[in-house]
Amino acid sequence: GMVHPEPNEMDPPNGVAVPLQPPRRTPPAWKIHGALILAQMLFGGGSVVGKLGVSKFNPILFAFIREGSAGPLLCIMAYMKERALPNPRHLWWFLVTGIFIFANQLCFIVGIKLSNAVVGSAWQPSQAIMVTAIAIAIGWEKATFFKITGILLAFGGACFIVFYGARMQSGSAELAGNILYFFNCLGTALYVICAKPMYKYYPPMSITAWSYITASVMMAIACLIANNVDPLYHFICDDCPHGSKWNVPTSAIFALFYWILLNSVGAYLLITWGNTYADASLTLAYTPLQPATSAILSFILISAGIKGKLEEPGLNILGVIGIFIGLAAVIYDNRKSQKTEQQKSRISYVKVSSVVGDAEGKDGSAEFMIGMDDSQDPAE
Repeated sequence: GMVHPEPNEMDPPNGVAVPLQPPRRTPPAWKIHGALILAQMLFGGGSVVGKLGVSKFNPILFAFIREGSAGPLLCIMAYMKERALPNPRHLWWFLVTGIFIFANQLCFIVGIKLSNAVVGSAWQPSQAIMVTAIAIAIGWEKATFFKITGILLAFGGACFIVFYGARMQSGSAELAGNILYFFNCLGTALYVICAKPMYKYYPPMSITAWSYITASVMMAIACLIANNVDPLYHFICDDCPHGSKWNVPTSAIFALFYWILLNSVGAYLLITWGNTYADASLTLAYTPLQPATSAILSFILISAGIKGKLEEPGLNILGVIGIFIGLAAVIYDNRKSQKTEQQKSRISYVKVSSVVGDAEGKDGSAEFMIGMDDSQDPAE
């Protein structure tokens, strides 16, 4: 698991205490797997729906409406469930996490506008690799053979996606889209890293909700800038009709509802619930379903004549193989390290109970036998 330093500069917020939850029965495995699979499929479908939705529509305005709607929704849900409000001393931290959500959303939706939706989904599994690479760089995780191999394979696959067959001339929308996808994934990875220390003080939904609120303010500023800088606006929205900078076409309404209700709220809740019962590596293992879902949905829609600006991916999509193998190496290393930690904890537990038992007898040893029935003999 990932280890993070104690953030001494952040005191627990006054009046914010997350009550201990009573033990819950673990649901059937098929429900846990089903929730994680459905979440990744919703994300994969979102790439295709988003590509159709931003046709002749300002993608930054799309992102602003999405975040400006999803943020308050998540805040209401988080408050109803957790009753946690941010401490004023922590607002700067939510500003930092908001910056990375803003970068993640802005780069992804503009990337979809400029490039291929399936390729955008193919980038998403690299987020886990980036988190691992950053965690190693700042000393939260140890560098191991499998982690380094996984990072290098994923990096090679990402480079193949970006550069193979790409038109390298200045102003290439495809190349710009792939570069934006890279920063989209980097933004997500940095959000995960920066949000990690906050889990000591706030529940996950509250962190996401307040980060979304700050991100929506930044997106409004980005929208104002893009709509007032004509060269930038025409680059990101070359198919937008004249005078439509602030217009929302009817063709985008379904995509907005999908992204707000299914991507931002539905998929997030599914992953949060699934992570309550599954380890992180299982969640990562299902991220390749995103490009698979995007590719299948694109093929179905194109075959049905609903093409819009959808495109079948080129040979550069093969770079996703490197990302998948790299991801598998990181997942394998995570599971291996978890087993090692569990074995070490068992060994140290046995040593502690043995030492205390020898020194103080069974009564002293019993203090360390957590979870043991009073009627049981600690020596058994």
